[in-house]
Amino acid sequence: MKTILLMSVALVTAHAYETHIKAAVAAYQAGTVAVRQHEFQTAVTCFQKAIEIEPTFMESRKSLVRAYLDSGQRLQAARAITELLEIEPSDFRDRLVLGQILLQQKQPQPALAQFSLVLQEVPLNADGLLGFATAAKLLGMNDRAQDALQLGRKHYPHDNRFQSQPGSEKQN
Repeated sequence: MKTILLMSVALVTAHAYETHIKAAVAAYQAGTVAVRQHEFQTAVTCFQKAIEIEPTFMESRKSLVRAYLDSGQRLQAARAITELLEIEPSDFRDRLVLGQILLQQKQPQPALAQFSLVLQEVPLNADGLLGFATAAKLLGMNDRAQDALQLGRKHYPHDNRFQSQPGSEKQN
C-alpha cells in the first residue's frame, strides 16, 4: 500500500512539474514572438513571467536581457544581467555588457570588477582588456591601464582599439 501511495505521489509531482515547465516555455515562446514583432514591452513581460515560473530558465533570462538592450533600456538590462550572473557567474559575454553599461553610467569601480572577472575567466579577451584599461584609467590606475593595452597590442596587433588611450574608445 505504501509503495502504491509513493508511486501516486511521484506521478502527481511529475505531472505538476511538466505543467510548470510547459507554462514557462509558453511564456518564453510568446516573448520570442513579441521580440520578432519589435513589441519589446510585451516581450519583457513574457520573459519575466517565464522567469517567475521557473527562475533558472536561462534562455528566458538571456532573452530578457536582449529585449531590454534592443529597446534601449540599458539600466534594466544591467539589473537583469546581475540576476543572471548570480545563477551563471561564468557567463563572461553578459559580464562584458554589464561592465560596458557600468562605464557608461560613470561607475568605473564596479566596471573594473566586472572586467577583472572576465579576464580571470578568459585572460586574453580583447573586450575585457579594453574595458579593464578604460576603467583603470578612469580610476587613476594608469600603469594597470597601460599594461592591459600593451597585452592587447601584443595579442591583437591589428586591432586598432589597442592603439588609442583607454577612456577614449567608445563603449557600446
